[in-house]
Amino acid sequence: MKTLLFICLSAFVAATLGGCLASTISPVGINCDFSQGKPLWEMPLACQGR
Repeated sequence: MKTLLFICLSAFVAATLGGCLASTISPVGINCDFSQGKPLWEMPLACQGR
């Protein structure tokens, strides 16, 4: 029973973190226009150079 709970909790955490990551990347295209004056942490992850 504890193993099933652990698997369900792990799947929920992975889905939540995956959703947060997916929301930071535009599906249409990535706008890395640095002339807008936005701080680096507000840019999509693909523009941050990680």
